[in-house]
Amino acid sequence: MSVVATSVFLLFALIFLGFFIGKRGIVQKNSIPDLSNLVLMVTMPVTVFCSIVDQQGKTGASPYWQIIVGVFLLHLCSALLSLVLVRILRIPEEEQGVWIFSCMNSNNGFMGLPLALSVFGSEGMFLMALGNVISNLIMFSFGIKLLTWHYDIREKLNFRKMFVNNINIAVVLGFVFLLGNIPVPDIADQLLTYLSNITSGLAMLVVGLSLSRLELREVFRDKRMLLLPVLRLLVVPLLVIAVLSILPFEMDALTRNVLILTSALPSASAQSMITEQYHTNTSAAARAVFLTTLFSVATVPLIMMIGL
Repeated sequence: MSVVATSVFLLFALIFLGFFIGKRGIVQKNSIPDLSNLVLMVTMPVTVFCSIVDQQGKTGASPYWQIIVGVFLLHLCSALLSLVLVRILRIPEEEQGVWIFSCMNSNNGFMGLPLALSVFGSEGMFLMALGNVISNLIMFSFGIKLLTWHYDIREKLNFRKMFVNNINIAVVLGFVFLLGNIPVPDIADQLLTYLSNITSGLAMLVVGLSLSRLELREVFRDKRMLLLPVLRLLVVPLLVIAVLSILPFEMDALTRNVLILTSALPSASAQSMITEQYHTNTSAAARAVFLTTLFSVATVPLIMMIGL
């Protein structure tokens, strides 16, 4: 447990460092999107690929279908729960989509992958990457519908975004090498390892840099929005832990831990990009990402200590 807690706290310390660097102007705000693209388009896909290839020759691998089914059910149950809660809490119509999206979609790509790598090693990151494929399909289909809910938008879904992104491509290539037992040449392996090793730290710094662009005064002005982190970071993961503890069958321990970590993560930052693209409630989306990411510094270690 001390190893898990230490890994989580170290990564979140990097978020605070990124926030400080951004606020002090050490890294200019206009360069943050470039750093984000570097992680999402280059280093993280390389890390995902390496985590899959690292499974070559290993025996007793996790039953991978469990993570796929588990992530799908996690999204479904979170959506149903949040749909009921937004009605009970009487959330304004123009914010309901953001609330439901935030509760059902965690940041298991940008934050989940490096956290899983740090806490559970390459196989844990491999399972998180598999779950991320399902999350992307849901996020860029039903998720877009949620974030454009109650808005007069008739744009068709972009199926290319649902399936084709660098992380999913890395998953496919990784499986090709894994199932074909194709060795990676030594020089290529060293290059990929160098790139992979910078992912965790750089990803957390970028999260902090992104948060530094928001004004705290504006974020905390909406008191009702403060309930959203409670739902996303405490209610959902605690329900997941409770359900996993009463399953009628034995679940693989690593798969169970990755599912708990997935449920405990803050809201997916992709909603800010989606609302920008469709010109919907960008302000509510930014506040949701900021608040859940901010409070997750305390809640993620807490949930992991309860669940593991």
